[in-house]
Amino acid sequence: MAGGSDFDVKERVRQSTDIVDLLGSYMQLRRQGSMFVAHCPWHDDRRPSLQINPARQSWVCWVCNFRGDIFDFVMRREGVEFYDALRMLADRLGIEVKSSGPAPVKGSPDDKQTLFRAMAWAAELFQAALNDHQTARLARDYLSGRQLSPETIDRFRLGFSPLDRDWLAHRARNSEFSPQVLEACGLVVRRENTSNYLDRFRGRLMFPIQDTLGRVIAFGGRLVPGLYAEGEEPPGKYINSPETRLFSKSENLYALNLASDSVSRTRHLIVMEGYTDVIAAYQAGMRGVVAALGTAVNQRHIKLMKRYADRITLVLDGDAAGQRRTNEILDLFVAESVDLRILTLAEGLDPFDFVQTQGAEALQKLVDNAPDAMEHRIRVETNGVDLLNDTHRSTQALDRILQTIAQIPQSLTATAAAAKLRADQLLTRLSRTFRMDKETLQARLRDLQSQIARTAEQPAASEQVTWKLRDFEAAEVELIRLLLLDHSLLDLAVEGVSPDDLKEGPLREIYLRIGEGFHEALDVSFEGLMVHFEDPKIRGLLILLNDEAVTRHEVAVDDCRRRLEAVLDVFRRRHEQKGAQQLLVKLDDKNLDPKEEAETLEALLRQARQRHGISAPMDG
Repeated sequence: MAGGSDFDVKERVRQSTDIVDLLGSYMQLRRQGSMFVAHCPWHDDRRPSLQINPARQSWVCWVCNFRGDIFDFVMRREGVEFYDALRMLADRLGIEVKSSGPAPVKGSPDDKQTLFRAMAWAAELFQAALNDHQTARLARDYLSGRQLSPETIDRFRLGFSPLDRDWLAHRARNSEFSPQVLEACGLVVRRENTSNYLDRFRGRLMFPIQDTLGRVIAFGGRLVPGLYAEGEEPPGKYINSPETRLFSKSENLYALNLASDSVSRTRHLIVMEGYTDVIAAYQAGMRGVVAALGTAVNQRHIKLMKRYADRITLVLDGDAAGQRRTNEILDLFVAESVDLRILTLAEGLDPFDFVQTQGAEALQKLVDNAPDAMEHRIRVETNGVDLLNDTHRSTQALDRILQTIAQIPQSLTATAAAAKLRADQLLTRLSRTFRMDKETLQARLRDLQSQIARTAEQPAASEQVTWKLRDFEAAEVELIRLLLLDHSLLDLAVEGVSPDDLKEGPLREIYLRIGEGFHEALDVSFEGLMVHFEDPKIRGLLILLNDEAVTRHEVAVDDCRRRLEAVLDVFRRRHEQKGAQQLLVKLDDKNLDPKEEAETLEALLRQARQRHGISAPMDG
């Protein structure tokens, strides 16, 4: 992104995001005077250690020594870099973040706003076709047979794509959208070696997929039973939009836009397997329900879920395929330290059938009492195994269970009392179940954990560094602190101290930006500096400096200029000492002629007199 517009976007996002609202969407906050407090998500926090300051729009955990603003919280909570955090916050506000390079041409396939409009236009046409098109009766009969009400159909914006090969492409000729735009949206497919475009979703019931802002970003399409002649149905009962500029299967969940409000209150997300499962559950009164989008749940999905929920319940079909999918993804959830519960329905039932026959209340009760992931894993692995006599299968089952327990991050197992207790309880149960002493299980678990630790990528040491003020020279800390307090001191400071006078490091970077801002009339307030810097360590240092500055200023309101003069004196003495050292080096140079040597000695004497406040002797 270009410098000017880059700064503008960051500043708009910062000003438009209330830190209490943002952090409150991740965790429970409690007011404490003018502040808010919460349990820190990065350590075993038995008392609320994370403090939020609404006035300064900052947060700090005094135990972890983590601190920052809205960007730092998202970066650390989501494990993303600054620009990813900026985009996430901007999307939350509906603010466009432009990529570097020339801006896309409006109306082109590269213009995301055009693609959003095209998807909204297509969704409206599909909805109208479901109600009005002469071939839509079978689609309406299918929905009626599934007992979906008109209100539910409207809520989920269901539609219908007629069987015509170019029904949508033909209507686009009288719209603002070119065939290339529809292709970029994944709505049409270009016929090979021709300039003709065919509709992708012909003869299908349409399920719009929306982002958390309610914008249509993709579609799922289900073949309408009986619409195609026998033997002419295309492959795939369900198909989804391809990956586009708007849509990634691994970064979105179906109906998350409807579930997010409920989940923000309960911190509980229910994940089902199909679109109609979610729709039926919603119609029956359940909330906080989503589905994956035509792909297996993966690590990126889990990170997305963790943004919204502290507890995740997977509701799986009661068939062999459902069990297999559970085993495939369980280790991913455990490695991410998610409170995962797994509900497997009776064989032959899916959530849609269950809700239709037994009601949402019965399903909700099962969800509320679903076993946690490890309990589920033990049940599955030991089911049908003669643990006393079939030693081979018993050993295999135990090893698979221990492999899963070993995936729990060791930092969590070692430091979090609840996690440590849970692991101990699991080993006690395994000891009883498999008739094996607990010490042997613990030794095997430690071996597995060591193997994982050796193969896992460790974060770079530089990523773990956080600075404390005692790491820096007191005069440099005081200089920055005073300038954060009182901007009227800028001219005096910039005149007296050069950035080169500060030691190499973050304080010099901050002061360099302050000097540039002073000369170019830029915002060098605390807020302006926070917007400028993207390095989370520098941003944390800025917050620490600002907090210290405000605290000290409350004690001594009127002495900023006096304190700055004292700081400038320190830098002046540094200059003098540096100059004296240079003169001494010059004297050591045996190549000086007598005149140069005398001038150098005179300069040294003059500096010494100035240092001690001695006037120069009178001539004569």
